[in-house]
Amino acid sequence: MTTDQLTPEQKAYGGLGPDFFDHQSWSYCQSVRDTGAFGWDGGFGTTWLVDPVRDLVVIVLTQRMFDSPALPEPHASIQAAAYAALA
Repeated sequence: MTTDQLTPEQKAYGGLGPDFFDHQSWSYCQSVRDTGAFGWDGGFGTTWLVDPVRDLVVIVLTQRMFDSPALPEPHASIQAAAYAALA
């Protein structure tokens, strides 16, 4: 459930931008990152991330839609702060 389910041909077909599949792919209803972390960035203002290697779970719930396919700054900052707290 947490492993890459796309072929290289499917990734070449595209995603939500030209670099979308550079460090992630799709599993069953979630993104899977090259680091082993997985989760979902929902365009309606929610994200969740599980990193089993670091025993970390980050959930961010907002009431603001994403402006682009990129992770919004508040979500990225909270995830970065969670990783920094482990150091």
